[in-house]
Amino acid sequence: MATLVNSEIKETKKRLLETALNLIWENNYESVGIAQICEEAGVTKGAFYHYFQSKADLVTAAFTEYWQQTRLEMDRIFSSQNTPIERVNLYCEMLISKQKMRELQTGNVLGCPFISSGHNTQEKQLKQLTANTVQNVIKYFVSLINDAQHENLISQELNAEDLARYMYEFIHGVLILARLKNDLDIIRNDLQPGILRILGLQTVTL
Repeated sequence: MATLVNSEIKETKKRLLETALNLIWENNYESVGIAQICEEAGVTKGAFYHYFQSKADLVTAAFTEYWQQTRLEMDRIFSSQNTPIERVNLYCEMLISKQKMRELQTGNVLGCPFISSGHNTQEKQLKQLTANTVQNVIKYFVSLINDAQHENLISQELNAEDLARYMYEFIHGVLILARLKNDLDIIRNDLQPGILRILGLQTVTL
């Protein structure tokens, strides 16, 4: 009996997390309310408040879990076993695959979930989560650039953290533009060559 109850608890919480992630990624944090999340998840408001104190708590948990899953992919992609150019290619393939999957599910190109959750909100915990996630992603880029410099693929005179930041800003500019125009080809066509140009690496066709 206890096992059944625990299973139901985990399933309810999982539905809330997945629903919040999907709704906010497709729309934005401010436009999605608790009532909509509960309705889409098939969960009562009472059950919602049993697990979370607020919408911000739920969304923070949902996007933290999403990042933990993404981090495993990032660890694989940015492994030192892959060359710097292979890392760029694998990273672009991952982003394109995620965007294609969401487009098939929703009919729209959704861009970055963390921008949807933390860009316009005044919730401090979401802003902090977004900022922390950005820094974590940039650290992967710095490691790529450091290895490329070690292999003399990139000038060692260039600042790795600056390049990593430029790389991040370009990537999210592409994702935002693709969302605005609802055009996945913007990501397919521009992402990889743009990153390689920023890094000064030779273009390699995906």
